[in-house]
Amino acid sequence: MIKLDANENPYRPPADLCAKLADFSRGLAYNRYPDKTYRKLRESLALYSGWPAEKIIAGNGSDELILLLLLAYGGPDSKLITVEPTFTMYNHYAQATKTALSNIFYNKQGARLTFPKAEVEQAIENCQQGIIFLCSPNNPTGEIRSRQWLEDILTATELPVVVDEAYYEFSGNTAKELLADHDNLIILRTLSKAFGMAGLRVGYLLAGRDICNMLEDLRSPYNINRFSAGAAEILLQAQKHYQACWEKIKEGREWLYRELEAREEIIVFPSQANYLLWQTDKLSEEKVYQSLLTKGVKVRYWEELPLFGQALRVSVGQQEENQKFINSLDEIIKEVR
Repeated sequence: MIKLDANENPYRPPADLCAKLADFSRGLAYNRYPDKTYRKLRESLALYSGWPAEKIIAGNGSDELILLLLLAYGGPDSKLITVEPTFTMYNHYAQATKTALSNIFYNKQGARLTFPKAEVEQAIENCQQGIIFLCSPNNPTGEIRSRQWLEDILTATELPVVVDEAYYEFSGNTAKELLADHDNLIILRTLSKAFGMAGLRVGYLLAGRDICNMLEDLRSPYNINRFSAGAAEILLQAQKHYQACWEKIKEGREWLYRELEAREEIIVFPSQANYLLWQTDKLSEEKVYQSLLTKGVKVRYWEELPLFGQALRVSVGQQEENQKFINSLDEIIKEVR
């Protein structure tokens, strides 16, 4: 099965990195708790991100950090403002913390999506207490937020604004430069995607000192296991290797986009992440999904994606995987014609 459904990095670490991880694993004291401050990990993240270690929170994936933020800023008297469709865990944790949902929808016309800036601004203006989540590049649509617009929003409100940059490395676009001047900005990132650590669960958050101090009070003291924390430190030292992977993934994304766009049965949306959202014209997305499975290709299928209805998303794989996906899709289209 070729797995193109979860936005994972398809490239495994090279042999020398695997050897370092193996050596680290053999010498690890699994019977001991990790350093609950995660000082070395935060210093590695600081070196990579260019943001001070004392203003970084590491989490068990970015999912844990989303929960911490909603524990801090959500609750029965608060609102979560976000734009649909987006990462489902925002709403999941909002419901778990009894935070009211203020979901706004993209404007959609064919293969064109427009971000509803005016509606978001109005929702923020009307919100007295809550938190704003903006995913950039957005999952699953793949487009980014304008830095100037973000700066305007940060200036116009005192509400915390979370910019989820889980796919930052595939776009090169970040709001990090706004952190120094805006105490209400929080940037969320993860090592699951770009650094291929989806199975080890390490995320991190960049923010001001006050926000980090508050989240430290909520964070479980040993929220990341010793192996994952140490593995992250090792992999963060291999940026040259991973940057080459990111370039191949971006090249694969553009190749996949051109291939999908060239097929009249497909409606595909531009993306700056490592995936493409697409729909089928005169074909059932569910049947296409099931047919791809029988051919050994797994993509993401939504029975009811907000605004879209049935929809599909393909992660960018290695080139032979991308080619297998396209070949299989062509076989399905030919069978239907």
